[in-house]
Amino acid sequence: MTAPTPLTMEKPSQSRPAQPSAPKQRKGEAIHNSSINSSNLSASSTSSKTPAQDAIKAKLEVIHSDLVALYKRRDADMLTHDEEIVFQKKKEERTELQNKLRDLQNRQKNQKKLRDNRAVVLKSASSEFKDKLKLRNQFGKPRVETVQPYFLEAIVNIAMHGSAAQEKRRNEIYRSILTLDDLTAQLIRDGFDVTRSSVYLRLKPKRSNSTEGKRHVKTVPVQLIRAQNDLHKSHPDQGFCKATINNLEQLASLLGPSEVIFLSQDDKARVAIGIVAANKQAPILMHLKYQVQLPDHDWVVASGHKLIPSVYAGIVIGANGLGKPEVVGYSGPTYIAIRSGKHCSSTASANGKDFEKLLCIPEFEALTKCGTDKSVKPILILTVDGGPDENPRYQKVIETAIHHFKKQNFDAVFVATNAPGRSSFNRVERRMAPLSRELAGLILQHDHYGSHLDNSGKTTDAELEKKNFEHAGSTLAEVWNSVIVDDHPIVAEYIDPLSSELNDELHLNVADQNWFSEHVRTSQYFLQIVKCNNLICCTAPRSSYFSIVPSRFLFGPVPLFQILESGLRATERSHFEKHSFPSLFLLLNLSRELLPRSTRSFKSLPYDLYNPSVQSQLMERICKHCSLYFASKVMLNTHMRIHKNEKNAPAQVEIQTRIRPIRVAARRQREMMVIIANSENGPEDAEWIEEDELDLSGQIPGYPVEANNTSVPLMPICSIDDHYASPWENVSV
Repeated sequence: MTAPTPLTMEKPSQSRPAQPSAPKQRKGEAIHNSSINSSNLSASSTSSKTPAQDAIKAKLEVIHSDLVALYKRRDADMLTHDEEIVFQKKKEERTELQNKLRDLQNRQKNQKKLRDNRAVVLKSASSEFKDKLKLRNQFGKPRVETVQPYFLEAIVNIAMHGSAAQEKRRNEIYRSILTLDDLTAQLIRDGFDVTRSSVYLRLKPKRSNSTEGKRHVKTVPVQLIRAQNDLHKSHPDQGFCKATINNLEQLASLLGPSEVIFLSQDDKARVAIGIVAANKQAPILMHLKYQVQLPDHDWVVASGHKLIPSVYAGIVIGANGLGKPEVVGYSGPTYIAIRSGKHCSSTASANGKDFEKLLCIPEFEALTKCGTDKSVKPILILTVDGGPDENPRYQKVIETAIHHFKKQNFDAVFVATNAPGRSSFNRVERRMAPLSRELAGLILQHDHYGSHLDNSGKTTDAELEKKNFEHAGSTLAEVWNSVIVDDHPIVAEYIDPLSSELNDELHLNVADQNWFSEHVRTSQYFLQIVKCNNLICCTAPRSSYFSIVPSRFLFGPVPLFQILESGLRATERSHFEKHSFPSLFLLLNLSRELLPRSTRSFKSLPYDLYNPSVQSQLMERICKHCSLYFASKVMLNTHMRIHKNEKNAPAQVEIQTRIRPIRVAARRQREMMVIIANSENGPEDAEWIEEDELDLSGQIPGYPVEANNTSVPLMPICSIDDHYASPWENVSV
């Protein structure tokens, strides 16, 4: 028996005429050259990728080559019995694969026809129908910002809210306290379906020309920075103050833009005249028609030759915020009152005069007025810096706020400030960088109408000096009036020194202590003035504030935490670093039972109950008769006068009419900054008090006051001989 030959064989030689060139076709058999059928089938298919069809075609090619060899062996009568069985199986497998290939190709044609017909129908459909089906003109997965159109806007809003201005206010870079994980978590809480990497790719890269930077295709003006050690100065009260301002933001968002005026006020750094106003390098545009000439000195021309800009930033409140603090934005119109640094000063009365002018500016009308009668909105929220002319615990600031409250018929006036060293978080600080940029290379002339100074820098003509100051201030106002910040205008003007402040005798609405006790609540960083329920005293409310706060005055922030055994509880007043303050609306419904036992000694809870820096002074600032809390002992002593003639007043209570300070730290006009001792060997406090209310007998500014008021001088006085006398003595041995 001859050995079986392999299934593949060489092609027969063309020189053998007896060998047929192709096998004969028997009855009932398909043509063995399957390459013809497969080529015809593939010719009718489209050019798209068909992996299933390609796999079947590859199998058919292998079967075809095997069948050609078997056909030739059969025609030569060399086919064995085993090869005959293989031959039949190959033919059956070929038929099955050809049918399967034909089905796939027919299905492909039908699907293409269906897609073409559907595309024709969708092309002629309306735009609303296309939007419902979310049809796109591009292939692939849509980008996150396409599916969630408010994604990028939400990143900016979250990063901006609560951020601080640049340390030196020289550029428009805001420092946020959020990390990438915090940002991603907040976006997920807001309902966005995003991942950490998708959020990262929407931020500005560190280097845009790097391989990683090219992945950041569509970004927002937010960038990650490394951890640095140049953060703003921290203060133990910063969390407490931030909670107060957050509560005001939530209140403003709930009342809405139709009822609330939100302003942020601060004084910009004084602008020198006669020299370059700012040394910051600015972009230079070169021009060949003129030459810029700068003075050859950089010192002040004369004493007091500076301008004082007081900046008032109007804050636009979004509609339908309903308690969301982020709807209280950072943009809005800006008003700048420019005063002479030599003839005026920045005081509470000056700021009060600026507020009255601000209400009459057309650019602020939409922000400050409402209704058809264009009346002033009923709620005023003012965030200020902690300076002596703005701090809400100083008497002059309170008197000015009471004046506005009465004159404009406000339902409530709130004045808040941040903790010391945290003024960069004030909203108005974000307007400082655009203003400083315009001062680069600017020189305000001090002698436009002629020099009013002699060779030693002393004023020789006071009237000419005022005219020169007015021209310099008007020039600065003209420069700033051309600036646009966040698509909102800036209104700047020079204030005449003769009418730069409220006249206390003619214009200021004063209030007695009985009215003060009923309508005013003071604290270390927060001032509240609210209407009472007596319609004889105050007019009917014009806002929905009393529906939200039926108790009239806002409560101080109270930190809460959860305990597994006892549930929600208020923390102790110590360990302020771990305090976490809830929202305003939870605070309004807080039960006093959640407070710790240490607070039961207070008949009425003071606003500064959880203020870390005043814990040792709380009891000393509370009136023993009516349990009212005051921001200073000066206010408390003034308030005690209303209890002097009451029958139930204790006889041992001494009503002090004058305050005797430890020392005088500074002086301005009719006020003095004095150091007051809160208790024996206890902490000291600094207060601006009018000179008439102080007992300065034997007082030397900057030096302590003797308790017994003796005539012994505090500094020893000796003759010149005693001073140079030798301290040694000759001792005889």
